[in-house]
Amino acid sequence: MYVNYYGGAWGPFTDLLKSNADNVTKRDIMNGFDIKVSYDFYGEDYQYDHIWRFHDDGQFGSSIVIQGPGEENNGMHTYHIPFRYDLDVSGSSGDSFQRWVATGISDGYWEDVLLEGRFTPPAAISRTYHWQFIDKSTSRRVMVRGRNGDNAEAWALQYSNSEDWRSWGGSQSSPPGSPGSVPAIYANGQSVQNTNLVLWYIAHIPSNDLVTACGPWFKLIGF
Repeated sequence: MYVNYYGGAWGPFTDLLKSNADNVTKRDIMNGFDIKVSYDFYGEDYQYDHIWRFHDDGQFGSSIVIQGPGEENNGMHTYHIPFRYDLDVSGSSGDSFQRWVATGISDGYWEDVLLEGRFTPPAAISRTYHWQFIDKSTSRRVMVRGRNGDNAEAWALQYSNSEDWRSWGGSQSSPPGSPGSVPAIYANGQSVQNTNLVLWYIAHIPSNDLVTACGPWFKLIGF
């Protein structure tokens, strides 16, 4: 959790998403279930909850909830939160990355993206899915959309064993998504068609709302 302050007054800081206990909560919901863990390594003041939600129709999501009672309350800092997903639709290789190209309010088409890079959702985020990983031989796919308010960006990259946030440290000169930080340091202009892929999703959350959540939403098709 990379945190910097407006005008560079303090930091940047990196909050480790760790827990003092190993408690994991499972909760049944309508048509599915949640799994939740609380990251309270810094005490209750700086608590983050991580919730995975799974629906029985193939939808699922991964969200970080920022809700510690000691959070700074003047909107002076921003959280930059990297999520990394290894989505093996066809196994360890053979997946392709596509983006949705809108031609109207509800019309559009899926377009192949040839090379690694950074992608942002349309200005007006709706329930339309923005990106997908697809196995063209079976038409299985994982569709992804950003959450309203995340100021999100997505990066499609070829899989690499070196993609380790910890190996580079958290407090860098630039937040996740910027040159010199993750995942830009792993982007080499490689193909994102018919290969082994990972998705990085970066949320940039200002502290104005005090209690807020971020993270992408997914939907499985053809499984």
